[in-house]
Amino acid sequence: MWFKKDKKETDELTYFTEPWMEAWKVSINNSDDYKKKGKTWNAPILLKVEPAPDPIKEAGAAGIYLNLSYGECLDLRYSTAQDERACNIILEADSNTWINLMEKGKDPTLSILKNSVSLQKGSLIMLSTQRKAAEALLKTAPTQHDQQGVTVNPPTDEAARDPSHSSFKTTSHGLNFDSFPMKLFQKAKIYGTWNPADIDLSIDQAQWNEFTDDEQQILVHLSALFMAGEEAVTLDLLPLILAVAREGRIEEEIFLTSFLWEEAKHTEFFSMYVQQVMTGPKDFESFHKPMYKILFYDKLPRALHALHDDTSARAQLRAAATYNMIVEGTLAETGYAAFSKMLRDNELLPGLLEGIEKLKQDESRHIAFGLYLINRLLDENPDLGEELEDLLEDLLYDATNIIHEIFSQYEHVPFGLEKEWFLNHAIQQFQNRIQKLNL
Repeated sequence: MWFKKDKKETDELTYFTEPWMEAWKVSINNSDDYKKKGKTWNAPILLKVEPAPDPIKEAGAAGIYLNLSYGECLDLRYSTAQDERACNIILEADSNTWINLMEKGKDPTLSILKNSVSLQKGSLIMLSTQRKAAEALLKTAPTQHDQQGVTVNPPTDEAARDPSHSSFKTTSHGLNFDSFPMKLFQKAKIYGTWNPADIDLSIDQAQWNEFTDDEQQILVHLSALFMAGEEAVTLDLLPLILAVAREGRIEEEIFLTSFLWEEAKHTEFFSMYVQQVMTGPKDFESFHKPMYKILFYDKLPRALHALHDDTSARAQLRAAATYNMIVEGTLAETGYAAFSKMLRDNELLPGLLEGIEKLKQDESRHIAFGLYLINRLLDENPDLGEELEDLLEDLLYDATNIIHEIFSQYEHVPFGLEKEWFLNHAIQQFQNRIQKLNL
């Protein structure tokens, strides 16, 4: 880049000056990456800096105005009062936050969800669809940008994989019944004992025959996603159980036995439901489109099964982030909430509604454990926080793209289902979870 900056002592005068803005504009327009990723972005954006550093303050401005048009920057300058009224997107953060985002070339979505960047004007949903463009845009900002290489996980210590026991916790210290996993286990024994086979599906069977082809298709479509999703998490949970067992965390392992049992019941419920209610041949896997397959066919099993050979904190964080934060805490929670709302509002399929309500109770415990596990790992390894944030940004992008992928197949979605509602709920669920993490 065109200047140097002391990493230990940020010189705010270097940033936010007119030469710096001129260089940024040139960098944007010379960036093939931004031309490609920003080709659908056609809106000005105002990046407010509060408190204002000296260059912005002396210019009598509140921040930096960028006029972006289909992969090009038409204007980049200090903002005016008119810009604040005219811009549809206004983001505000302190100078250190903006500099950090620029140095790391990160889009601001996660920072907005963590409240370190304020979305003063605009749609978070729209920004989430343009996160690759935002990332490419900030990467072009002039800065001394040192990319740190990815640390290769060391091989797992063979001694840690020795299956022999030197003692047992129950006989030496006793179980910690006050621990969070054991408290979740007590709740699982009370609320997790429902039986899918006990749910009456007779009304559902009668209603199914009254639906139009379009109505049947959306119900089959959503069920196809849930069926495979529940089977995937059932198949892929075992390596995490083994990882905590190897570390002697018996209370966590005990709760995870109920976790796996409940996922097995969820798989049973959906398989039973489609066989008994959704009569006729169905090609369920035809509804599994590319973005869905990226997450459920590839990223989820890879993240979990990596724990067979690598039980490091880094590997466990990747597994928990993928499984608990995104698959369960964002996508499944959103899907179940939408399904419940649709069925309740339209007084439809009481058996399916009952099953989903039971599933949601189970999933709330699973997500609570996932947040506990992530926070424990972060407390023990605070240096992994930034890496986790990067992973969550990528996974959130996958999740929102799956929602876009679902609705792209329909001109009109029956039962009042709306993409905007799905996206809003998913992003809100993700935000609720991330604000409970020690990041």
